[in-house]
Amino acid sequence: IEVVKETNEYHILVIVADGQVTNAGPTNKAIIEASHYPLSIIFVGVGDGPWASMETFDDGLSDRLFDNFQFVDFHKVTNDSPNPQAAFALNALMEIPEQYKYIKEKGLIK
Repeated sequence: IEVVKETNEYHILVIVADGQVTNAGPTNKAIIEASHYPLSIIFVGVGDGPWASMETFDDGLSDRLFDNFQFVDFHKVTNDSPNPQAAFALNALMEIPEQYKYIKEKGLIK
């Protein structure tokens, strides 16, 4: 968030992890705060999870200004795909256009 504040430019934060967050409170707060800035967050889960809290961050934080968090279960989206690279890219980036549009419309960036 500090870098976004300093630059006033749009950023995409990509987090790759092999397990879910164990202390959801501070993470919830950070994701909600990040929704006030031109920042999209993509969380890529590798390994066997569990990923229940990641789904909550993705779809269950109603206090955000916009849906700024995308969770991608890497193995789930790539395992049975005929083109795993394309499947991953599609799932990771599919919300970016809508997020960017919101950020521009609300004047979070010029």
